[in-house]
Parts: sequence; C-alpha cells; structure tokens
Amino acid sequence: MPPTTELPEVKRLQAILLALCLAPVPALAQNEESGMGLDLSTPDKPQQDENSAETPAEEPPPLPSTEEPSAAAEPLTPAERDVTLDDRVKSVQRKVYLKKGRFELAPLVTVSVNDPYYSKVGAAVRGAWYLADTLAISARVSAMQVLPSDDVRIAKRTFQSRIFYSVPQWSAMGDVEWSPLYGKVAFLNDILHFDAYLLGGIGVVNTEMSKVDNRGPSLAADLGFGLRFVARDFLAVNVALINTSYVDQPLNTSKGATQNIMTVNAGISIFFPLKSTGREAE
Repeated sequence: MPPTTELPEVKRLQAILLALCLAPVPALAQNEESGMGLDLSTPDKPQQDENSAETPAEEPPPLPSTEEPSAAAEPLTPAERDVTLDDRVKSVQRKVYLKKGRFELAPLVTVSVNDPYYSKVGAAVRGAWYLADTLAISARVSAMQVLPSDDVRIAKRTFQSRIFYSVPQWSAMGDVEWSPLYGKVAFLNDILHFDAYLLGGIGVVNTEMSKVDNRGPSLAADLGFGLRFVARDFLAVNVALINTSYVDQPLNTSKGATQNIMTVNAGISIFFPLKSTGREAE
C-alpha cells in the first residue's frame, strides 16, 4: 500500500486528465453552432461564381415612377392632323415656286454691252406661257435707241476715222425657254427661290437702213440665258443676257454684214394667277 500522502497528487493528476478530455467538447459544439464543423463526407463540386456567365446576375427591380400617368391622348381633328403633317421636315422637298399653267409678264430695261462706240439702250416687254415648270414659249418686243460714246468723238476728231454701224430701232422675237436649274439662296436673313433658264428663238429686227431702202425688217435669231429670283408667289426679279444676231447694211456702206447686239435685260416678272400652289411643300 502506498502511503496516504500521495492521494491528493493522484486526484490532481486525474483532474488534469479529465479536463484535457472535456476541452474539445465546447469547441466542437461551437463549431457545430456556427456551421463550420468538420465534414468528412465526399467533397462537393466547387460552387460556381455568382458573377459567372452561366448564371446571369439578377437586375435590380425598377424603381417606382414618380410621374403621374398622363391622361389618354385625344384624337386629332382633321385640321390638327394637317398641321402636324405640314410641320414635318422632308428630306426631299417639292418645288415651292411653280410655273406650270401660268402666264408671266415682264417689263424689262435693256442695255447693250458689246459695242464700245454705240450703246443701244431701250425697253422691252416679255410674255411667256409655261407648258411645264421647266418649259415655256415666250415673245419679246423691244424698242431701242443708239447713243454714241466718247470714243466716237475722239475717233472722228483725232483720227478722222469713219465708223460704220447699224442703227436698230425695234425688234420682235419668239423664243423657247428651258429651266433646268432650281434652288434656294440666302439673302438678307431670307430665303429666295430661284431658277436658271436658257432661251433661243427667231424673230425680226427693224433698222434705220430698212426704212431707207424699203426692204423691211431683217430676220434675226436669239440665244441667251437668265435667272429669276422669286420674291413672292407672283413676283420675281428677272435678269438675262441675250445676244441677237441679224444681217444689216450699215449706214454709208454698200455691203451687208452680220450684226450682234448683246444686251443685259433686267426687270420684274409678274405671274398670273398670282398664287403658287406649292407653298405647302416649304
């Protein structure tokens, strides 16, 4: 028998062993409560990333709208519907300035630009009927006066020269006009519509020599081009450069020669009826 004095030490040693055996129990219970216990089963497949492409991320629900629902749209009246259609901007617009079936009356002032010695100044009246927007037949009647320039007086006084010239008095021409170009131009914060036209035709020119020999007016031909700038539906500014060719015998000569009168014609054009039908396309 061991001595009785060793009993307390034996009891102390038994208490230490018991404490070591019971120490893992609270840790194991704590791990089980937190869900991190030791898992000895077959490991599962790795979890997929929530942001991977196979599992699309859920979009947050839309926020409730703070705007009050608008009342149901009322149907448009025919007048409002027409206004809405007219307000639309068209990529290819129709012509605003229409001429088909209209008559043009144009008073003009004419000045010659190709004779340095004798200027021809006069007035003309032109009328045109438009078979289409780009095609018209016209007639022009003009009266002119021949005025000598300073070069004539210098030539006669200094060089004792004689200048032979034709003296046209009036002309009557019939032309065909073709307007292939149409467009717009900005002028003084406004938009002007314009068209360019070509003209050609035949007619007669009466000269002073025609009265002397009583042979009557001479056959003539016209060729030129012009521009019209539309200020109103019924009003346009008309500018044209026209060359009129005819055969005449100049004064104090015995031979005939081809004469050319190149004139600038400027005036206004008045269209009838006064209203164009294409304004709704602007």
